Amino acid sequence: MKINLANVSFTEKPTLLAEDGEFQAVAFRYTTGVAALKVSNRRGSFTILPWMGQMIWRCDFDGRELAMKSMYDEPKDCKASFAESYGCFVMHCGLTAMGNPTPEDDHIGHAELPVARYAEAYLEFGTDKSGAYVAVGGTYNDDLCFTRNYAFSPRVVLRKGAAKLEISATVRNNKDIPLEYFYLCHVNHRPVNGSKIVESPLKRPPIINHEVPDGYYKPWADATNAWLAVLDKDYKAQSVVGAKGESYRPEIVNCYFHKADKSGWAFVKQVFPKGGGVFVKYRPSELPYATRWIARTVDEDAMGMCLPATCEHKGRIFARKHHEERFLAPGKTVSFHIETGIL
Repeated sequence: MKINLANVSFTEKPTLLAEDGEFQAVAFRYTTGVAALKVSNRRGSFTILPWMGQMIWRCDFDGRELAMKSMYDEPKDCKASFAESYGCFVMHCGLTAMGNPTPEDDHIGHAELPVARYAEAYLEFGTDKSGAYVAVGGTYNDDLCFTRNYAFSPRVVLRKGAAKLEISATVRNNKDIPLEYFYLCHVNHRPVNGSKIVESPLKRPPIINHEVPDGYYKPWADATNAWLAVLDKDYKAQSVVGAKGESYRPEIVNCYFHKADKSGWAFVKQVFPKGGGVFVKYRPSELPYATRWIARTVDEDAMGMCLPATCEHKGRIFARKHHEERFLAPGKTVSFHIETGIL
């Protein structure tokens, strides 16, 4: 059963939109005016913003909130950039560029997808070979005459009794010329001190980036640069969350390259000190760059242990210069697949 959603039907009063067995979907609107859909099973829920980037704002399973800590309890109606209200669990990044723009770039951070305005969104209940599920998806269309015309269609699936999300995104090039594209799936877990980062074997050592902003608060800048010097010598020092001497102020962004297993998947886990943990799975054949973004300040506490991507995070010009851009032929599609949740 597929229900086509309408933005005008979301009100500040939570409304049970649909239910099927253990699944429920509640529509509401934050006090900021942003429409949201809370989808749950017996293990937990995810809250998605159907019309603003199809961003997953919050996610909880087995009584644990997974999303990063931020200074925003509610999402704001972002007009230009996700940075106006950053603190989500998952957001799609790209597609005409990706990452932090250099002074020579003309795109905003992570480009248009994080706060893209969707004209189509849906809620779906069904059963497939993996069992019963509830899904939320939609399509964002982006077109510029003589330049591009693409459709971006994300989808998130929650299964019966599961404590994980299956996230996919499909791009279709509707233009009669190749589409240049860049993509990253920004998955922002919350760090737990004492945890260990466990991951698939690496193809090669990671890229340790030194990107502390010039003029940043000097005590924090010095501490972060000192920690980066430690990682230069032994990147595995980063595998302990809350390790002595660590500093992620305002953030660090490194890049890992994992080997896929026999089924084509790679993983990164944050294993909690008292057992259990969280994970991200992805397909390196689709997204070969596993960005690791960590920020640990009073206002932002995030363990982006694996942000699967088509390229590095350094903007369009850098990607082109290093031949990391991709092209999609006219009329063709490409899809990406990520899973995340509780171990």
